Amino acid sequence: MSDLKQSIVVLFVFVVALLGIANVEAFQETVIDFSPIFFVLIAVVLFSELIVIAWLAKTGVRTSQYSVIAFWLLVYSLVWYVYLREDKPISINLIQLLLVLLTAFLAYDVARRVDQTDLALEKMALNAYPNRAREIGEAHDIISAEITRSRRYHHPLSILAVRLEKSKFLGESKDIQILTNDILERFAIAKVSKLISEHARSTDVILRDPDGQFFLLCPETGPASMNLLAERIAQAVKMDLEAEIECGFASFPDEAMTFDDLLYIASRRLTTVILNQKEKEN
Repeated sequence: MSDLKQSIVVLFVFVVALLGIANVEAFQETVIDFSPIFFVLIAVVLFSELIVIAWLAKTGVRTSQYSVIAFWLLVYSLVWYVYLREDKPISINLIQLLLVLLTAFLAYDVARRVDQTDLALEKMALNAYPNRAREIGEAHDIISAEITRSRRYHHPLSILAVRLEKSKFLGESKDIQILTNDILERFAIAKVSKLISEHARSTDVILRDPDGQFFLLCPETGPASMNLLAERIAQAVKMDLEAEIECGFASFPDEAMTFDDLLYIASRRLTTVILNQKEKEN
């Protein structure tokens, strides 16, 4: 966490210093008169690095600092060729290029450290609540095998979508900081994953998407059993976390013939599982 703070401070100081110095009239007249397009590029670099790199990391795509620098070198070269080659001397363009690349490197370093912190929190949550959930993007073979088996032998197969109602778990207190909310949410989702693993059958495949939503792939299971499974999981979450979950299910082949269609239907049907009073007391 200290490394992340240091990276953020360095990036902040660099950008503030750059913008501050560049707006000093005496500096522009006697040293360097930066092009307006240069400041647009700095803003684009900052937002794209902090947002896009974080999104790529979340989807499992890892980028290197060399690829980032090469990309912005190419972008600046195109901008220079179209807009700047007749506007500023080559020496000023080189300085602007170096500053753009330095901004890209510092922003990438912040995004990388945020990703490292994110992975560390995820690992802590998983270590606290071991479970057998698989990342949905890494389970294509298992999903394909189950769908193929059900299609070949005309056996039923259902998908149950499960999502924790985060707002009801975290509460609406403004005193809870954003970082605290994020940590609590991660541990709560890991706990839900553990509870699902405990209540699902050994033949059920538990999948998790990047947003913390779960999908249970249940072979040899029809729609009637989905409600019972959803209620058991909801009751366990209510007892352990004092929270509620949303569930929705879809069945093969009655409602959809492909895995993606089953996911779509189950997600569209997500509603809060209402437990009757007897179940709540138990």
